[in-house]
Amino acid sequence: MFKDFVHRHSTCTVNGYEDKVILSRETKATTILGKEYVYNGLFSPKSPVVPGDIIQNDMTFLVQTLRFTATKDKYCSLIKTNSTIQVQRFTQEYDNYDNPKGKPVFIPVASDVVGFAQHVSAQLKQEEPGLLPTTSLVLLLQTSVDVKEPSDPELTQPDRIVIAGKKYQVDVVDRIKYPNLFFIQLCEERR
Repeated sequence: MFKDFVHRHSTCTVNGYEDKVILSRETKATTILGKEYVYNGLFSPKSPVVPGDIIQNDMTFLVQTLRFTATKDKYCSLIKTNSTIQVQRFTQEYDNYDNPKGKPVFIPVASDVVGFAQHVSAQLKQEEPGLLPTTSLVLLLQTSVDVKEPSDPELTQPDRIVIAGKKYQVDVVDRIKYPNLFFIQLCEERR
């Protein structure tokens, strides 16, 4: 089917490598989220695309799901990114006797990372019953981004994510919901 629609092919990149895609809107969308951010992408059977990849043309997308059509084309659900984030990690310097030295600070561990952020609404709480009561924002990022689970033994404080100058604390990093994507629950920063 992909080769039958050559006139609809558009050039894109898959994680920086050139490819071709047929983009379309999600036709059954009834919400602003569905109408504005959810797309379908059809790739050739030879395309290297996998879930979690970044697709770029005049917009940037994350690949949420992938399934094969009867002709082995790759049919993907894409979500348009809407934010650029920075991940910060709490650090404290110590002297030779393991005494804290100076004030603890948050240092950037990842910058200019594209993702999809969504405010938590009553409807989202119904659709996602696993959300914490404190969660104010959910975020989709590639698994290659250095974000740690708050329970990670290396951390003394949960990671911080900065979106458009606003600071959020990482509460949950779900690695299972979407293959090769983090589904992160964030609460407003109070530290």
